[in-house]
Amino acid sequence: MSICVKKTSMLSLKKLLLANPWGFVIPVILGVVASLAGVALLGISGWFISAAGLATTMGVGLIFNYLTPGAIVRFMAILRTSGRYGEQVTAHNHLLGLLRILRLWVWDQRVAKDPANLHEQSRGDLLQRLVSDLDQIIRWPLVVFLPWVYALLSYVAVSVLAYFILPTLLWPLAIAAVFHVFIVPYVCGYFASHAVHVGQILGVHRRSRFVSLFSALITLTIRGHWKDYAHRLGQLDERQRQTEIRIQQAVSTGRLLAYIVTILLFISCFYLLSDYQEDLNLENTGRWVLVDGVQGTWVIGFMLSLLAVNELVLPLVQSFVAQGQSQVGLRRLNQLHQEPNHQSNIKINTIQRMKFTHWRGFHASSGMGNQAIDFQVEAGDTVWIRGASGSGKSTLLASVAGDCLSSGESLINSEKCDVYSNSFYQSQLSYLPQSPYIFQQSIAANLLLGDPNATDTQLWSVLKAVALAEWAKSLPNGLETLLSSQGRNLSGGQRKRLALARLLLRQSSVLLLDEPFDGLDKATIETICHSLQNGYKPDILILVSHVSNRIGDNARVIKL
Repeated sequence: MSICVKKTSMLSLKKLLLANPWGFVIPVILGVVASLAGVALLGISGWFISAAGLATTMGVGLIFNYLTPGAIVRFMAILRTSGRYGEQVTAHNHLLGLLRILRLWVWDQRVAKDPANLHEQSRGDLLQRLVSDLDQIIRWPLVVFLPWVYALLSYVAVSVLAYFILPTLLWPLAIAAVFHVFIVPYVCGYFASHAVHVGQILGVHRRSRFVSLFSALITLTIRGHWKDYAHRLGQLDERQRQTEIRIQQAVSTGRLLAYIVTILLFISCFYLLSDYQEDLNLENTGRWVLVDGVQGTWVIGFMLSLLAVNELVLPLVQSFVAQGQSQVGLRRLNQLHQEPNHQSNIKINTIQRMKFTHWRGFHASSGMGNQAIDFQVEAGDTVWIRGASGSGKSTLLASVAGDCLSSGESLINSEKCDVYSNSFYQSQLSYLPQSPYIFQQSIAANLLLGDPNATDTQLWSVLKAVALAEWAKSLPNGLETLLSSQGRNLSGGQRKRLALARLLLRQSSVLLLDEPFDGLDKATIETICHSLQNGYKPDILILVSHVSNRIGDNARVIKL
């Protein structure tokens, strides 16, 4: 499978069309076969019925070969039906592949998003809009692109038949093809594309309004503004209804124009195929007859095949609706596009010294954080950050970990370094936030994220260091016990200790702990402190805690 949509590139309909070309070939072939079989079915049926009727009229019906044309007609009917079913099935598989590519692209944009602003992509209305946009985009190949291919090829097939009947028929066919395939759809799209785009935006706005209704339920109930809210929803509904009416009017006008082109094509073909001969015996009388060399049975087959072509070109007049919806969805998806971050390429080995000047960590959404401070830590230091609730201790620790926006100057190993979202810097430290993430995997799998090469002996040892070994041994499946999503089947203290055990396996030189003892009993706190001062002692330990502990008693205190 060839995937041409790179995670660093903007999306386009062309790239999506070529994203999985081999997966698209089979539905295209089946669709072309079904379309041409439909045209051939009507054409051969017209020839067969007229030829059989003519043979009966001429008295040679008994020797007329009914079987061969009948079998061909039946075969074309089977091809048309089975081709359509096959196209739907294989196209469905292709759409699933396209949906997978789009979902991965959206995920790549979220990964590339600045972590401090990730909350902007997690709103409920945005996620709902993404689902709607993806649904609109994946329909484009089947609703817009393929009908054009089928219509063009059907005109080519009918042109071949027309050439053998009478070459001059190619002129009206070419003119009708231009109108059917290009001019009429373009005119409809020109006058209605704006309404399609507005309709898409109104649809999202309306859905967002209904979603916000639930979040504003208490406010509306208390203040009693239901009538105003209902009035605004009514106005929104009316605007969308008017937009839908304009779109449907454009579609109806397009279908009418397509029928007019077909009728004019019939008239032109009849005019070219026939000749008016006056009756020499009677004045002002005459009759239309076929021109010399043209057989009436083939003419009937040709005319019926034109009806089949008409069926294939009609969907084109409303393809502008799907085209506009896909473009709107694509444009909104591209708003998620993130240029790759240009990180510092300065590799950092073991961190021996950290110095922060006028350092302040803060959150992008609120700007809240700690007051700017100066501090320095070196290998062998243990620092306890203390302060009142809301003073910004956790924000300061997160900024030191490079997990939060910050201002000020940072020197790592006496070299200036931008620590925010710096993968080289973050690879040299371990950070335990207040709410660590536990994955829906086994205990062993969660621990091995810290060190994929760790042995079972090392896993049990680190569990013992955080006072979880006895608990894990009591479980029927031990290390292979499956944890629920986000570790919901664990207590808060177990989740934090399991995450701490994962960090200890990394054996980083710098360990940053945010409230590691919260909710733990004295014996467990003592066990963890013993581990951090002996077997799992880091070079630099920075601690935020409200709980008195043995590590904090011997640490240098930074008070906010």
